[in-house]
Amino acid sequence: MRSLSLLFAFLLITSVSSLAQTSSYRMLKNKFKGQPEVHSFSLSGWLGRAVLSMAGEYEFKNAIRELDHVRFMVIPKAAFASQHVSVNGFKKVLREDSFQELAFIRDKREEVSIYLREGNNHKNNYFVLVEEEDEIVAIELKGYIDPALLNPKNTILASKK
Repeated sequence: MRSLSLLFAFLLITSVSSLAQTSSYRMLKNKFKGQPEVHSFSLSGWLGRAVLSMAGEYEFKNAIRELDHVRFMVIPKAAFASQHVSVNGFKKVLREDSFQELAFIRDKREEVSIYLREGNNHKNNYFVLVEEEDEIVAIELKGYIDPALLNPKNTILASKK
């Protein structure tokens, strides 16, 4: 009986956590499921903050103290091509999923697009697409990121007030 209860609890937790994904991320994950060299993983917000503490990134750790989870997916560009998917096409899917582009950064051969879908009670969804020469990195975050604490100069100014 105990094992049946544990199985039920596990199924409930996994079904609830899959619902927490945005439809954009879920679509991307389903599209590349089982593809070679495609890697995806998820971290709780607590674990992400712990990793940042160990790395000495205290300013960024403070900015994400209300973050619930982070999901990563690394997809080779060859997989994108074989599935007839483009980055611009996926950006259109993000916009259809109510995401708004916050920033676009180009640095040498790398392009980073940052999207936001506002939620209630500091439960925003953020989506970061990093297009590198050989791969695409998709990062989904849920929670609240304090933009004032992302810039170390702002952190120093805020602490002096």
